[in-house]
Amino acid sequence: MAARFLVIALAFYQATGQEVASCQDCAESGEDASFLQAAHTKRGPHIEASKGNEYPENKNPWARLAKKKRLNHHQHLHEKVVDSTDYRQDAADVYEKVKNLSLEERCPSVKIMTLDEVRGRWVETFAKFLHENKDVGTKDYQAALEDLKADFPGYLDNGKPVIVKGDVPRQLGWNAADHWGPDELSRFLGETTWQRTTFNYPDWIVGLKDRTTLKDYLANHDSKENVFLFASENGCNEDHELKSLVDTMRSQFAPSPEWAYRPDDCEGIIAVDGIGSSHGFHCHDPVWNTQVSGTKHWWLLEPFYGSNVLDPHGYMDWGGAPKLPHSNDIFEFPNACAMLKEVKPPEGAIKCVMQPGEMIILPDSWMHATCGLTEFTIAAGGWLGGTAEEMGKTDESK
Repeated sequence: MAARFLVIALAFYQATGQEVASCQDCAESGEDASFLQAAHTKRGPHIEASKGNEYPENKNPWARLAKKKRLNHHQHLHEKVVDSTDYRQDAADVYEKVKNLSLEERCPSVKIMTLDEVRGRWVETFAKFLHENKDVGTKDYQAALEDLKADFPGYLDNGKPVIVKGDVPRQLGWNAADHWGPDELSRFLGETTWQRTTFNYPDWIVGLKDRTTLKDYLANHDSKENVFLFASENGCNEDHELKSLVDTMRSQFAPSPEWAYRPDDCEGIIAVDGIGSSHGFHCHDPVWNTQVSGTKHWWLLEPFYGSNVLDPHGYMDWGGAPKLPHSNDIFEFPNACAMLKEVKPPEGAIKCVMQPGEMIILPDSWMHATCGLTEFTIAAGGWLGGTAEEMGKTDESK
């Protein structure tokens, strides 16, 4: 499975802009209503009523599954936890403080590796796999290979995320290394459009109804309302607009690392943020993510940290938010940029600021949140591991 929760829900969202003072449905359902925090303040998370058909039929099977989960555990669908606060100045201030720091200073609690070290671990791991799995090309072999790729991120540092240092895009031979600045990329993409997206609870990443070009997104400073651009693939049978968008850029972030899917497997992820736009805490399948341009702040929480919505294995489930230790409080801050100055991050959160050229390899189900610190950031990567029957591939090494 390319995404156990598939971060991009592609559910359409339209806020009325009207705040409501309470959520009676929460009390009636027995659900914790702590997400009403800051409902009466100008800054920070607050409740907004929504209208219209939010959940039209979606072609993506994981989005349909997510919709089902969301309907099951959130009955008050007329309300969303949103944060359209303008955090751009906070992000600019933090960037000035961190821009000249070393990677070790920016990510003090995350293991740092070189690309050659990660490649070496993959060669060793894959050699052992081949020794134990002789039936190359069979369904059982392919299923085992998919499991190996999904598990590999956890082998690098005892189940923890790692940062790959250096100029990884250039080391991989990507054209993006030299051509993904905001102006050149905007000219290259021209009138190619992206779906404008935002983050709320309980929807997580949610697509807005309108589309935009990269040039207009940056010129309109949409990040001031926590709008970003996001393309997440789930195989090659995607809707035409998504696949067309990624196909336009695919050759520029190829080849993939040896342990990842090939570009033509259509498991890519492209994330564009302006300054102050953000993904709040969420989790999903393992991924690799390479910062090509701009600077982004990450916060990480281990998989069993605790959440208000859990799956049968104890991991955060779709629509959940971290549950703070030693209390019943839920950390529902849809814009993680609030953690720069306005609110203390959850206890135990690991901080890491990524600059151009650096890659993060994120194991399965690690909760994470991000905030763009510069006017333009773009990262590219992809999902790791999946369902062999779905992929229908028999390549032994990619």
